[in-house]
Amino acid sequence: MDTKKLVLAIVLSIIVITVYQYLFMPKSPETVRQPQAQSDQQSPDAVDYESPEPKTAESPATTTESSSIQDIFSPKKEEKKVPEPVKPRKIESDIADNQVKDIIIENELYTATFTNQGAGLKSFILKKRFHGDKQYLDDEKNPLDLVSQKVTRYGLYPFYFWPDEKNDIFVTLNGQKFSYQGELKRQVKGGRLEIIFKYADKAQNLQAWKKFVFSPYSYVIELQFEIVKDGKSITPPVVFGPDIENNVSPERVMQQNLKIGAYDGNKINSVEFVKLKTERTDNPALEKVSGPLSGSFFWAAYERTYFAAIFKIDPRQSDIKYYLVKEIVEKNKPQLYSYMIISNPRAVYLGPKDEDVLSTVTDIFLNANEVVEYGWFGSIAKIMGKGINFIYRKILNYGNYGWAIVLFTLFLKILLFPLTYTSSVSMAKMQTLQPKVKAIKKKYKNQKDPEQRKAMNTEMMALYKQEKVNPAGGCLPLLLQLPILWGFFRLLAVSISVHHEPWMLWIDDLSLKDPYYILPILMGITQIILQKMSPSSGTEGAQKKMMYIMPVVIVFFVMNLPSGLTLYWFMSNLLQMGQQHIINKRMYSKKKEEDRQRKISKRKKGGKVK
Repeated sequence: MDTKKLVLAIVLSIIVITVYQYLFMPKSPETVRQPQAQSDQQSPDAVDYESPEPKTAESPATTTESSSIQDIFSPKKEEKKVPEPVKPRKIESDIADNQVKDIIIENELYTATFTNQGAGLKSFILKKRFHGDKQYLDDEKNPLDLVSQKVTRYGLYPFYFWPDEKNDIFVTLNGQKFSYQGELKRQVKGGRLEIIFKYADKAQNLQAWKKFVFSPYSYVIELQFEIVKDGKSITPPVVFGPDIENNVSPERVMQQNLKIGAYDGNKINSVEFVKLKTERTDNPALEKVSGPLSGSFFWAAYERTYFAAIFKIDPRQSDIKYYLVKEIVEKNKPQLYSYMIISNPRAVYLGPKDEDVLSTVTDIFLNANEVVEYGWFGSIAKIMGKGINFIYRKILNYGNYGWAIVLFTLFLKILLFPLTYTSSVSMAKMQTLQPKVKAIKKKYKNQKDPEQRKAMNTEMMALYKQEKVNPAGGCLPLLLQLPILWGFFRLLAVSISVHHEPWMLWIDDLSLKDPYYILPILMGITQIILQKMSPSSGTEGAQKKMMYIMPVVIVFFVMNLPSGLTLYWFMSNLLQMGQQHIINKRMYSKKKEEDRQRKISKRKKGGKVK
């Protein structure tokens, strides 16, 4: 197959797969029915603020730390909301605590630690996975905490209120010790568990409460936040940030994309923090930028590649904003503090971007699986992911994900063997026709002449028809291999299934590159051997040199890609070598038998046998 045909094959493969996905793959619904309200939508009267509290608050005062936070995070413009009137209620006494407490909530999947100082989330450590008994770990092999260690820099814990220069109530509440009544360590077993943090200030006629509801075997936490000032309800902006998934390895360059994704029922609108253009401040070491996400959304996700905090919101009443602070501590090494601000959150999914897990919460988060974005050839990536996971869970019983990839590659090769065989036979026939093809080309020397070129092509097509050869038959494996390779690349780039999964010996994480580049080199060597074994269609000169240069180029291309991809490619080449040996042997035997029959036929006719 010459260079033009190779290029044509690649272009055709892209067109075929793209058209197939556009025409035949299911699309997201154009019109979406709003999900029914959940049990977390309650009236402020659900909590009795008039109940006496045993502990009395000190006079509220905004701390120095809070003031500095307010100065840093003051937005340029804030749209003022019209407060919703509620039934005035007389505050009989102050409600607060006189000491800081940690409240630990534990279920089957995580251990969450809250602080009553502002009623925020201090830690969220994932335990065993939804499938199997393995635990999620960070890149330093420690239990994975989804609350960033960077949170202490500005003291804005998840579920705090966002500082607002036009309303210092939020800063005040973040600095207060909310009252919590109950055990400091609680297990979620046998039913739902709710915890409530309360605060009230009689002098300021201010009351606030935060309610969290947990389930025994779910990453979903129901939320409810209320602030009432002078008998009027204030919509509090709730913050999440400044990061998620601690200790991200520098090896995960392609997997460190921290962003906000908001789903409107049809598509996801995204804001990538690293791409935001920050503006200088009075402090030369500090830059920042903020802005809203325009539109009506059913949920908004604060996410990295493998984990996310997905907030359920009301498309008609919730606002989403982003805020980025860039600290230039070292040149070319800025520290980013990325925040999502959201109003009226009703629930949050805080956990892995696992499609199987997300499919169990679609009644709360519409089409939650959309948060896992495969990109091009996404349908192929999903099918391959399901196949590998089936082998890993059902056949290997959660044994080794690397061997699941190997077994899936074997299955794929067996499935595609008939096409591979047909292609090899076609290429072999093309090789035998090369002397005749060269003779035709020699006959029409002036190929720049349109008439001669047309006559040459007509004669060559007649030759192919006579010999029953399809000149494009050898391109079929390439047409299949390209989307499969890309689908596999996308799968390994975003699938939580390969995160920290080992194969053997030096490969201890299939989602990272091979640290010693052994698999990419082996893949390149097998690629060269395979090209030598495969029938060629008369490639020579520059084309032949290109055949041996390409494997080297591919090695440099894949050396920093996930080792799971190079494992698949290497095993695919290895199995293809075995298949090619069988094909070559069959083709040789068939050719030998054809030659024998031809000689017998010649003898019967009395002709000379050459």
